[in-house]
Amino acid sequence: MNNNCQTDHDQVPGCVSPPDPKLLAEGWQRRFIADARRAQDAIEMYGEMGHEVRLEPVHATGLSEACSGCLEAFAQFRVVYTRKKIT
Repeated sequence: MNNNCQTDHDQVPGCVSPPDPKLLAEGWQRRFIADARRAQDAIEMYGEMGHEVRLEPVHATGLSEACSGCLEAFAQFRVVYTRKKIT
């Protein structure tokens, strides 16, 4: 079993896509995975709080075969990253 596959999220099986190490090194923080509507809400909310917002695709590489049924669904979501605006 791949170490990205979690078997206990309060007893709900699922997988975790790890954060992008390059973005973390640039000061971005991974916040959550969202559908298009929630991603737009995040852009507005974090923007109002003085953050830059970056949306990235959910990368399915490295996920367990048990998670293969979710691959199509991943295309509909984005990972939300934020960082404080540099002034």
